[in-house]
Amino acid sequence: MQFCIVYMARHSLNYVSWKLCKEVAADLRAIYTAAMIEAAEQRLDEFEAKWGEAYPPIVRYWRSNWVRLTRSSTYPPEIMPWS
Repeated sequence: MQFCIVYMARHSLNYVSWKLCKEVAADLRAIYTAAMIEAAEQRLDEFEAKWGEAYPPIVRYWRSNWVRLTRSSTYPPEIMPWS
């Protein structure tokens, strides 16, 4: 079972004020559009540094589902969930 990026992003944005929604969404997009898994992990670390204090549930959610989310990272980039 693959984990849906759309669901992850929508669930995450439920915690965010509408005033910051675009900014947080852009930072989440940087995670799932990263070309390599290492870059995605780095973006997640950057997201946590920036938003972790204000939105700890989002960071916990992404970290707890990271294995499921990145399970398909062994597939070619053309069929990656965030390609």
